[in-house]
Amino acid sequence: MINKLFTLFLSSMVYLISCQEKTVSNDNHFRIEKKEILYNDKKIYLGMPIEEFIQSINSEYRVAKYSLNERTDKSWSWKDGGEAYLNDNGKIKYFNININNDALEKEYNSIEEIVKKVGQYENFKEKKVPSEESIFYVWDKLGFNVAVHDNTVGQINMYPIHYTKRNIEYKLRTAGPPKAKSDVYIEIDDKTNVENYKVMLERQPKTEFKGKFTYDGRTADFSKIGYTGWNTMVKDLDIAGSSYDPPGDSKGWGRKIWLNYDNCLIDIKRYNNDNESTGSPSKDKVGKIDGVQAIEIWRFTEEDRK
Repeated sequence: MINKLFTLFLSSMVYLISCQEKTVSNDNHFRIEKKEILYNDKKIYLGMPIEEFIQSINSEYRVAKYSLNERTDKSWSWKDGGEAYLNDNGKIKYFNININNDALEKEYNSIEEIVKKVGQYENFKEKKVPSEESIFYVWDKLGFNVAVHDNTVGQINMYPIHYTKRNIEYKLRTAGPPKAKSDVYIEIDDKTNVENYKVMLERQPKTEFKGKFTYDGRTADFSKIGYTGWNTMVKDLDIAGSSYDPPGDSKGWGRKIWLNYDNCLIDIKRYNNDNESTGSPSKDKVGKIDGVQAIEIWRFTEEDRK
């Protein structure tokens, strides 16, 4: 066994990584069949002890931990698809998947500023989140991680498109004359985005998910789907019908499989870089992408259906 341990102190986070090794399996196949979740023919389930899950995967992994201070999440939404949320800088970030307007899609100091430009929002949500320690077990060579709650499997996440192809790196601005704009990183004065990028990157697998995913006898092979295979995946899994549409106005941006047992949700998220945003790498750097950002398996509540 190899153990690595290092601590990264952030302004509001403590980040910890440990590594453990096991023999790497040659297969990498998740299946949802007959009211069971299987990995390479071994039954796994949400809520199972993480040690049992590790034995079922039988492959090298590492552990990423970080602590979050108490916070209040705030979000707003509009009928036309616009959304806004309070970020870690205390600013309100507005975006709308139905438009491409950099003059509107940016950070604001207050919700009133946004309302003056786009009109009154339809919904507002506020939620107090207590301080907590987040723990992720990461299988770098297999392309997935698991969020762990109370030493049990809370959520399983597969990533066919690597984090760095979807999110540009943030670096602190250094003294000296202004530098030419880079398509590799963004220089900023606030260290919050720099710290968050590092934390998010560390809990992501170092390689992409290139395995298989089967639902109800239909299989999508991510070693063949690539970065522009969203429609191929939808066809392979036969999930084009309206019953798989996400709630609200984001029907083209994901597929949701609501299983009728154990409140289990298969949340398949789409990533398309046609409308390049400030925080994403340019198409010149990463190429055209219209694929599966992530496949997430987690328990839902009735509120998630709205």
